[in-house]
Amino acid sequence: MSSSAVSGSSSNLTIRAVAAFSRNLLRFGCRKVTVRGLERFLSHLHSSSRLSSNTGLLTYCNHISVLDEPTIWGSLPASSFRNADTVRWTLGASDIMFTSSLLSKFFRSGQCIETHRGGGIHQAAIDDSISKLDAGKWIHLFPEGYVNVSTSTRLRRFKWGISRMLIEAEKMPVVMPIWITGFDKLMPEPRDKPKWLPRWGADVTIDFGEPISDTIGPIIKAIKETGEAAPQHLLPHELCQSETDAEPLAGEENDRSIPTQVATTWSTSNLIRSHADLKGNSASLKLALARSQLAAVLRHHLGLVGVDQRRADGFPHPEQDGELVHTQSLRSAEKHAQNNVLRDGERKKVGV
Repeated sequence: MSSSAVSGSSSNLTIRAVAAFSRNLLRFGCRKVTVRGLERFLSHLHSSSRLSSNTGLLTYCNHISVLDEPTIWGSLPASSFRNADTVRWTLGASDIMFTSSLLSKFFRSGQCIETHRGGGIHQAAIDDSISKLDAGKWIHLFPEGYVNVSTSTRLRRFKWGISRMLIEAEKMPVVMPIWITGFDKLMPEPRDKPKWLPRWGADVTIDFGEPISDTIGPIIKAIKETGEAAPQHLLPHELCQSETDAEPLAGEENDRSIPTQVATTWSTSNLIRSHADLKGNSASLKLALARSQLAAVLRHHLGLVGVDQRRADGFPHPEQDGELVHTQSLRSAEKHAQNNVLRDGERKKVGV
């Protein structure tokens, strides 16, 4: 048997085993599991036209616990895991998961692409992801770049790797945002011992959003054609600003890394206006601003899925942030302080 055949067999076995664990965890470990938009997602995952045309699938999600991946895929039917070739490749941080050669082999056989923190957007993991998208594969990632131990459902600023994937992919992939809740109660961070054991009885929600490929397509096309940020008329109106909107709203913190859920006063367009001399600068700086702009747009659309989820769950003010379990303090305030669990504003002050 060839080494590639052995590798493929190992990958299939690993993925099926992890998928079975995930399904059972959702079924028996949670009090309630709500899944929305699954049929729509499956129609794109198994689309014959997508697969025959080698059109990639890119999904991205908020990140609120160490069990988000792979537990969310426990919502998929078992038939989705019969062929490892159709199963997602996930970007995973090397400093968390690849701590030993044995663990490293396990995650790689589970189709996790090793990503090095601090390696930037031009590292091999991003190159590999672009190649897989061009081959019609499914890539999943958490663009915040780490488990967001927050005091609310606010999203952090997205890393630019996802922007590079979309800008440099030969063909526009199908792009779908996914919003999850309750996983912070299933596997909170931080948590007391035993750390490896999930907490039972959580209410979990998984919302597969509508594809946004057609919406962001013109933005990506403009970036590719010009090598710089797209014109504002292509952006969601919440991200557009006039010249008079350069300053934060009254009472709003001057914090560009933690904008509000749906709209952000400190958008990339504001950053571009503050650099009026960009025309004389390098093309790489213009492209960096374009990546930042696209990341903000992607973040915006994921936030909208979160708003739809809260609306469906009957929140009285769905456009406002919902609370995560971290604010309910599974540990005392003293324990939180000892473990450097910081509120959003505090994170910025210390450069986190």
